[in-house]
Amino acid sequence: MGLARLALLALPLSVAAQAQYVDEPQPQREFTEAEIEAVPMPALQFDMAEANVDDFEKYFYFHRPETDFATAYYDITECDALASGISFYAGPTAGDMAANMLQYGVLAGGIGGAIGGLMADAIFGSGERRKQRRVNMRNCMFYKGYDRYGLEKDLWQEFNFEEGNSQTEATERENKLLMQARVASGPKPEQGRVEP
Repeated sequence: MGLARLALLALPLSVAAQAQYVDEPQPQREFTEAEIEAVPMPALQFDMAEANVDDFEKYFYFHRPETDFATAYYDITECDALASGISFYAGPTAGDMAANMLQYGVLAGGIGGAIGGLMADAIFGSGERRKQRRVNMRNCMFYKGYDRYGLEKDLWQEFNFEEGNSQTEATERENKLLMQARVASGPKPEQGRVEP
């Protein structure tokens, strides 16, 4: 049994159930012009002079020049899947966990992981999970070459979602990811980008 699969056994059951092994990349979804036109383009205009630029750490969107809608959708859904599947759990490294499992058995490692996960949730809670998701999205999209632009909270909420201890309903998630792809592949934003 590989170290990665062994480490999965130590995760709390809710996280282990969400983890998936992917053999190969998913095929890129194709869209017709009519399908793209049907995706609403959210409002992005706001008065930069009145904006709270400190909020841009939480409220932002992505854009990459000369990117078609299908590519933007593929990139955003891939980064969303990565960011949603990674949870913050303070605790031992995978090597330490594997050593403990060899010494004490898989059940002890699983119980320890579950207790560690519950303690992290109690200490850090939903807010830390939302923060980790934002950081993971930013890193993933930056790696793919997208720039990040700040946005006011009320505009951001029209086409984004936050997840802490629960997940967004599938239809709402899909609709908002489509809108994010529309923005990411749309016209270049007028305001300056936010540093990564």
